[in-house]
Amino acid sequence: MAGAIMKGSFEADMALFCFIPTRVPRPIAEGAYVNVPNTHFYLSEFMRMRDHKLPCASSWAAAVSELHLNSMGRSPTGKFGFPTTTHLADVPVDNNWNASWENFWTQQMKSLFNQEERVNGHDEEVSALRTLYLDKVIPRYLRPLETDGRSITPCLIHSDLWPGNIKPRADTEELCMFDACAYWGHNEADLAICRNPRYKLGYPCIYKYQKMVPTSEPEADFDARNAVYALKYHVLLSAMHRNKIFRDVLVAELQSLVDRLDVETESDHDQPSRL
Repeated sequence: MAGAIMKGSFEADMALFCFIPTRVPRPIAEGAYVNVPNTHFYLSEFMRMRDHKLPCASSWAAAVSELHLNSMGRSPTGKFGFPTTTHLADVPVDNNWNASWENFWTQQMKSLFNQEERVNGHDEEVSALRTLYLDKVIPRYLRPLETDGRSITPCLIHSDLWPGNIKPRADTEELCMFDACAYWGHNEADLAICRNPRYKLGYPCIYKYQKMVPTSEPEADFDARNAVYALKYHVLLSAMHRNKIFRDVLVAELQSLVDRLDVETESDHDQPSRL
């Protein structure tokens, strides 16, 4: 697995470097030590950065929007995905190419849910909520992006933009990104990390970003889509930390999305019929 993780990191950061070279430490090589073949490495340019400093909302939005706008429409296949398996920590992500964004997001989430279950064991409540998320929630909030004449143009997604992976350079204060788990996807997916209070980025980063990149239509669904995308990190944290606290949060977030769907359904039923 170590070799796959290093290869994925190298390929992901190399993809970012192609579009925002001043913001990514230049990837140099990845491989295994000749004398210790089970020990793998990823080597990049050294870039001095400031640690323990939360990026300001404007800087965060400027860096992320630059990546998205520079890469928009440049997917090598025109589809969603990535040519290499990448990892969020040690959790592999399903990057197989898919022409449909809804289907691509579903396949990624199925893979992550499967990893979470392997780590924490089967749970009936999680299983039932997972089914509703995959079969009801995703179609409700992602399918409209690709129907009624609408479409999504893939751009390069970093996908792990917590403050530990986006820091200011020591010399210029310009934000740099690294340790990507890249794929070609819907630009709004990169904003999901801001929703989790754990990372202390918050809505100001989203608000500043939306000033630079238009919100996808239907715009009214943005907050729900953001919650759909944010669930990825709750599944990941539960798989990584093997701690009941994180699984309980995952259940709560899943339930919140299902409840939102139920409220919409009830609201629709309350509307008078039209002849």
